[in-house]
Amino acid sequence: MKRWLLLFALLPLGCRYRGLPEDFFVYPIGEGVVWYYEEDVPPDYPDTLPVPLDSIVVIKETTITVSDSLGEEEVRAWRVYKRHESSYAGLVEDTNTVFFHRPFIKEWLPTKGLFPDSIPYGSQMIYFVYEEDSVLVNWLPLYVRPGNEWIMTRSRGKIIIGSDTCSLVLDIWAKAQGYEDISYKPVTERFSNGTKEYRKSLRVDYFIKGGVCSLGVEITLLKIWWKSGIGPVKNVAITSSDSLVTYLVGYTL
Repeated sequence: MKRWLLLFALLPLGCRYRGLPEDFFVYPIGEGVVWYYEEDVPPDYPDTLPVPLDSIVVIKETTITVSDSLGEEEVRAWRVYKRHESSYAGLVEDTNTVFFHRPFIKEWLPTKGLFPDSIPYGSQMIYFVYEEDSVLVNWLPLYVRPGNEWIMTRSRGKIIIGSDTCSLVLDIWAKAQGYEDISYKPVTERFSNGTKEYRKSLRVDYFIKGGVCSLGVEITLLKIWWKSGIGPVKNVAITSSDSLVTYLVGYTL
């Protein structure tokens, strides 16, 4: 079954839907693939500044050894360079590892940058301090339908809410919410040749739920709209000041 999943995840785009179940997600990762994302800046963003543009570049194919409760296994993987330039956070660059395993799209990511240092909750702020430098993330099952839930990752550290400080042992959950049509008109000149349309993109929310210090909370950290055959087409990240929204404006597969 695992080989079947990996085979179809890497099918050429021209035949990506032939004979596949509707809920099967095709993620076209491979050496040389590039995705470009434009930040949806606020109306008062200065006209003299370029709109921040991110890039995700698959550098090379490799292998990694994965260990879990079922044992140790060597799997096919890809080294992915990510350049994120935000009007909120400045320039962030990372090189991460993406792979398929049991059977999720997974990625080793730096903890800082994936999760916010602080987020608003009601009338107060919640501050996070993480122990791990990196975490393993289950982005998406390769077979997924609206209503599916899974644990995206786990994190440890501490949380500060007002005068309360408590240990952080959190499951970050994911839920496939449903299909939506995504439409966006880029302003970056090289991609400004019309509106980008991504029909029937699957929205997935990534969130904390459960007890946090003395509070019972459910806080959404991230939302991603996934389009089969393309990948993520819209991202909404909750930051300490606002939501950071980016749209896919171009890609090379």
